[in-house]
Amino acid sequence: MKKRVFGALTGMVLGMAVFGLIATQVSALEIITEEDFKQEIVTTENLVKAADNALFLFDSSGSMRNPLEGTDMTRLEALRGVLAERMRWFPDLGYNFGFYLFTPWKELYPMQPFNREELVLAIDQLPKVASGGTPLQQALHNIDPILAGLSGRTAVFLFSDGKFNHNRKFKWPWDQARELAQKYDVCFYIMSTAEEKKAEKTLQRIAEANECSRVIPFITYVKRPSYTSRALFVVDSQTELVTVTEEKVVGVKGNDILFGFDNQTVSDEYKEQLDRVGKFVNANPGSYVVINGYADNTGAAEYNMKLSHRRAGSVADYLKNNHGIDHSRMVVMWYGDLNPTASNDTEEGRKLNRRAEIAVGLE
Repeated sequence: MKKRVFGALTGMVLGMAVFGLIATQVSALEIITEEDFKQEIVTTENLVKAADNALFLFDSSGSMRNPLEGTDMTRLEALRGVLAERMRWFPDLGYNFGFYLFTPWKELYPMQPFNREELVLAIDQLPKVASGGTPLQQALHNIDPILAGLSGRTAVFLFSDGKFNHNRKFKWPWDQARELAQKYDVCFYIMSTAEEKKAEKTLQRIAEANECSRVIPFITYVKRPSYTSRALFVVDSQTELVTVTEEKVVGVKGNDILFGFDNQTVSDEYKEQLDRVGKFVNANPGSYVVINGYADNTGAAEYNMKLSHRRAGSVADYLKNNHGIDHSRMVVMWYGDLNPTASNDTEEGRKLNRRAEIAVGLE
């Protein structure tokens, strides 16, 4: 039996269906069941670019020899495997990609148009054994001329343990990041393997370069492909998906959570829905929550980015505070006024765009 549902998808990964954006006009909470999730009509035309360029800075220093939690792989082995897998399904929306090793500096795939086959070959050039120090300051210095040659928004994926060999020739990493954010349209996605408070603080200070930047634990990045895809695209909220069978629960979706003008407080009318989500996640240890925050286009872009961040965060905090769901089980993203679900030319449309979209995926 075919069952039509409205929703969206971050990407397909073998062995796992990952649910993404949620549409309106559905029940407060709906369990999605199927034998194999079929991405039947989601095409690149349904995807909305969140960035135009992707610049990856890879760390292969000694700390990447450490085992990845819960596996028999080193962090470096896990990184190589995850990247190769994701490049095989990642949609080509006309991006420029660049892969750079910075321990020491090496161009694996100089910034150029996306080419799936060549990117997979570039990943294979990553060292198989981690060693050495971390010249992070040099790396941030080196990407300045790369960013200067790009147009549009650039997502910089920085893999780092937060340590660096201090070089007086260069400014502190957080000062460099702030200057890059002032000069270019850039967001830093920092995949953290930091194990010490000082290192964690370094990465957090880099992420404070602007509102769209953030720190993501490396283990979470490995487990959640959403962190690769959602930095670069979101899915049109009006996209229609067709699920084919009803034999296995693979996710839960709910109505958009709407917010008042310039407001990030979750109103009482949505708490019952979030309580259902919380109970479902607690009853399913393999599940995780995906939350996207948005704003209408009233006001400055940077303020809207911050407001959408607060909205997504308020939903995450509700689930944490009321149901004990750890933030490691939540993918929290924010996009400002990107990807409106309705026209911003009317008050009713702007009301619908002041939202957080929520879904639950099962691994």
